[in-house]
Amino acid sequence: MQIYLALSSESSVSGNNFRTFKTMKENKLLQTIWLKPTQTLKFILEHCPDKFVTGFLILGGVSRAIDRASNKSMGDTMDTWLVLTIAILAGGVFGWVSYYIYAWAMSYTGKWLKGKAESDKFKTILAWSLVPTIASLLLLVPELIIFGDDLFRSEISNNSDTFIYSYVFFALLEVLLAIWSIVILVKGISIIQNFTIGKSILNMFLPGLVILIPIIVIALIVRAF
Repeated sequence: MQIYLALSSESSVSGNNFRTFKTMKENKLLQTIWLKPTQTLKFILEHCPDKFVTGFLILGGVSRAIDRASNKSMGDTMDTWLVLTIAILAGGVFGWVSYYIYAWAMSYTGKWLKGKAESDKFKTILAWSLVPTIASLLLLVPELIIFGDDLFRSEISNNSDTFIYSYVFFALLEVLLAIWSIVILVKGISIIQNFTIGKSILNMFLPGLVILIPIIVIALIVRAF
């Protein structure tokens, strides 16, 4: 409910919001995207749709790769710096490709919902929605200082209360940043597709469902026989 309210809070650009949009500066977009995503995305789409798009998609890929390395506990079998090197290189090289494909897939499946936005617009809003996710990379330095090799391991070596509380604190921060990235993306879809929030959320998930449902059906058929 709280996320839905956040998504709905900037549904129109009128009054003070209109004045904010009119006076928005291109060099302040990295700040305004956090608290005024609707106005910021509208400004970007109208005035600078290609700004930082490739860079954000690459950094988003790096952040996603590092997060995946941690979730898969890659530090159990290799050195922390090797994990980071692989994650940065693989995320930087391949991560942006997956985002390009996802942008195309959202555009394609969005047409099933009567949407008309092309993949270029989806790339723009997807890239800018990654700003909070990219910001999570800033947490990597203090995390490495505090947790060391435990950051990428399945079991932690320090069971002190301070260590565990710190671990939970950073995990919550990353979750909040990930949620806000989703909020910004849904707002962006709503803008370019002229969808309601609910329909925008469906548009966001449709590419995954298109892939997942056939896999589930095939798995059930195989299991039945």
